[in-house]
Amino acid sequence: MDEYRGHEETTAEQIEEALIGIIKFGESADDTVLAALQSAASFQEEGVMTYNRGLVLRMADGVAFQISIVECR
Repeated sequence: MDEYRGHEETTAEQIEEALIGIIKFGESADDTVLAALQSAASFQEEGVMTYNRGLVLRMADGVAFQISIVECR
């Protein structure tokens, strides 16, 4: 959605809220800050040095976020 482009840099809080809305409430990514997602890649694809699994999200405004996926018991 164009409403997210051209504004201040994307924040971790906005990413968190968007993911919760999508996962928990079935919101469309197009209705969140993730509408401005430029790319998503695994840690392995991005060369992130960790044993954890995860994703790197790159936003249209140039900001990147890492999301770790760690199993908890």
